[in-house]
Order: sequence, then structure tokens, then C-alpha cells
Amino acid sequence: MKGFRFGSAQGSFYILPATSGWEATFGNASLGAFASPEHAVDHIARGLSCPELSEVDTATLDVPEQIGDWEIVHV
Repeated sequence: MKGFRFGSAQGSFYILPATSGWEATFGNASLGAFASPEHAVDHIARGLSCPELSEVDTATLDVPEQIGDWEIVHV
């Protein structure tokens, strides 16, 4: 099974398979459940609003907007 990772200067984002869909995380914080990796990438790349990331502005991290630009990780 594969997932996706983007390493930023502030830490790593992961998009991994979940029970029903995909889960995005940053460090130990869950960023939510998504229907597809593409939906999660879009949410993160646009600068999501998440209480766990109150000190991190994801819009400034140059998160790739295409899942193909993320590193594939095997889980």
C-alpha cells in the first residue's frame, strides 16, 4: 500500500490510506479525512485552517499542488 509525503522546512505532511478514504497529517496532528489524495493535497496546498497548525501557515510552505509531486511512501 502506498501513501504520500511532503517534507517542508516546518515538518512533514503525510497523506495515508485510512479505513474509509485517506487521512492527512502533519507531525502528530490529524488534518482530517479526505475522499482522495488529490482532495487532501488541494486542501493543504491552499493553506488549510486547522487548530493544530495555528503556528504554521501552510500557504507559505510551497506545498506542491499535484499529488505526483509528492514523495511516495510505502506503508
